[in-house]
Amino acid sequence: MYMLLAILVSAFQVLYRAEVPTFGCNSSAEVVELRKMRADPEAFLKRLQAQMVYGQCIAIDKGAVVEGTIEKADTSVLRINADKDPPGYMVPLDDFKPVRVGGKQ
Repeated sequence: MYMLLAILVSAFQVLYRAEVPTFGCNSSAEVVELRKMRADPEAFLKRLQAQMVYGQCIAIDKGAVVEGTIEKADTSVLRINADKDPPGYMVPLDDFKPVRVGGKQ
């Protein structure tokens, strides 16, 4: 039973590559807040670093490949690495591109 559930969950996971240096947070609200702040790089970096110190967000390097699913509640957000680090991190979907299995997209 559990094996079947694991297979079904992994079937919906897609690999994504970060196209730019980006971030992931514990909630979509934090992602929305940081995304709005990107227009002011200094304020954005200060807020991201503070959230990282509190353990709320992480930095993600350009080119990083992650497993993810698009959030149903907010389709502009991708939930990544939920299997490896539950419940995973929310990231801006626009910062990522799907990766074809066995090659680059």
